[in-house]
Amino acid sequence: MKPVVRMRIVDWYLSDTEENFYTDIFVQILSRKYDVRYSENPDFLLYGPFGNKHLQYDCIRIFFTGENLRTNWNIADYGIDFDYMDFSDRHLRLPFGFLPSEHLRELHRQSSTRALSSKTAERGKFCAFMATNGGGEHTRVRDRFLEILSAYKRVDSGGRWNNNIGGAIGDRYDDFQTSKRKWLREYKFHICFENSSYPGYLTEKLLDAYATGCIPIYWGDTSLRCAYPPPLMDKNHSKLQNTDEIDMCIPHISPNLLEYTINPKAFINAHNFPSLQDLVQEVRRVDNDDKAYREMYLQPLFLGDFNPYEYYEKKLETFLDSIVSQGPQKAARRGDGAHLKRHYRILLKGSDPLRALRMNIKRELAKAFGRSHK
Repeated sequence: MKPVVRMRIVDWYLSDTEENFYTDIFVQILSRKYDVRYSENPDFLLYGPFGNKHLQYDCIRIFFTGENLRTNWNIADYGIDFDYMDFSDRHLRLPFGFLPSEHLRELHRQSSTRALSSKTAERGKFCAFMATNGGGEHTRVRDRFLEILSAYKRVDSGGRWNNNIGGAIGDRYDDFQTSKRKWLREYKFHICFENSSYPGYLTEKLLDAYATGCIPIYWGDTSLRCAYPPPLMDKNHSKLQNTDEIDMCIPHISPNLLEYTINPKAFINAHNFPSLQDLVQEVRRVDNDDKAYREMYLQPLFLGDFNPYEYYEKKLETFLDSIVSQGPQKAARRGDGAHLKRHYRILLKGSDPLRALRMNIKRELAKAFGRSHK
C-alpha cells in the first residue's frame, strides 16, 4: 500500500479543482510512489505566482514558477524555478520550457534526427510572431524588434496582440501547444522573445520554434552565451549605438551549474549583437543565403548526449520524493522567530484582511485569557 500524501495546488495557472489536481504533472509523478490526495487540510502545498492563497496554508510550501521572479525563501520551504543556484536541498532548477511533457519528448527526437536529414523542409512564409500582450515598457524590446523586422518583410502575428492574420491561433488555456506548433510549421523563422531577460529564464518559446522546424530568433536567457564566445561581427553589421541596444554581457555562472549546452549554431541569439538593427541584419543574411539557412536548420539543438525529458523528469521526481518522504514535520525549512512571524503577518494582512483580523482577535483573546490566570 502506498503512503498517503495530503496535498493541494493553489495560485496556479489552472483553477484549484480536483480534476486539475489529479492531471497535474507534479501530482502524477508523485503518484508513482505515493497515494496523493486532494485535501482541504494539506500537509504539502504546491503553489505558483498567480495569487496569495498560499499564505493561508501553514504547511510545507513548495513554490514553482515559470515566470521571471525569485522564490521567496521566507515564504517557501522549497523552490522550483530557473535560477542558477545551489541552496542545500531546498532548490531545484527546472526552467518552464523543460517541464516534462510529450512535447518535450518530441523535441528530443527532433534534435537527434534533424542533423541526419538530407534536406530542409519547404517553408512558404518568412517569419512568425506570437504574443498575448504588448505596448508596455516590459515588452518594448520585443515590440521594437517586430517593428524593425517588419520593415524588411511581412511578419505574421498570430497572437492576441498586434494580430494581422484574422484571429489568434489556438486557445492558450486549452491544448495551445499543439495548435501553435502546427501553425509554426509554415515559417522559416520565429521571433521567440521572452517577456523579459534574465540569466536562466528560459520558457518554451525557443524550444517550440526549433521543434517545428523554424529558425528561432531568440532574446531572453543570457546564460545561453556562457559556453561559447559571441561570433565575430562581419563588415555588414553597423554596430549602432542607440536606444535599441541589446545586452551582450555574459553572466557569471559557476560551470558546475550549467546542466546543458544549447547549440549556438542552431538559432539566432539576439544577445550576440549590439543592437536590434544588427540583429535584423543577421536575419536578413540567413534569409538570403540558402547555404547558411540550411546549415543552421540541420544543427542539433543540444550539444552532447543530452535528453531534456529524461533528465528533468528524473530530477523532478527525485526532488519531490526527497521532500515528501521526510514527512511534514522534518521537511520544514522556513525557520521561525519573531521577525519572520511579523513579516508573515504583514503579508497575510495585505492578501487576506479578514483572515488577518480573525488571527488578531484570536491572539488578543489568548493574551487576555493568559492574564486572567496569572
